[in-house]
Amino acid sequence: MPDTIESPVLEVFSKWGAAVSKITGADNYSMDGSETNASDKKAYAQLYMLGNPITRGDLEGDECATMPSFQVNCFTSGSKALTRVYELDKISHKAMVSMGFRRTYGPEPMFFGDSGIKKLVSRYSRIYTGTLLD
Repeated sequence: MPDTIESPVLEVFSKWGAAVSKITGADNYSMDGSETNASDKKAYAQLYMLGNPITRGDLEGDECATMPSFQVNCFTSGSKALTRVYELDKISHKAMVSMGFRRTYGPEPMFFGDSGIKKLVSRYSRIYTGTLLD
């Protein structure tokens, strides 16, 4: 039976969530891609996996390395929302880099349906061989 590298999504989410919760609060971050969750929050963050394709393997189906990619959406509203969304992105970025990820896109301000809500989008990826860095 071929060796398969386990997806790091839950470990990444756990470490990232511990970092962003310092700004968002305990229940204001998720892996849910739905933006409706951000509407009633002062600060909210989302992390979801875009994919985890194999990058190195052999003809027998063994995986030696994969390349997980994540998107992070940061939302803030209220007083100094623009400043706060960049602060949230900074903490999120530090968490992702500490696990060996590199930003491949962003942070890009995006329009959100409610003009009082500020949104930044960043994407990250890394080569993964089964061990996340701390």
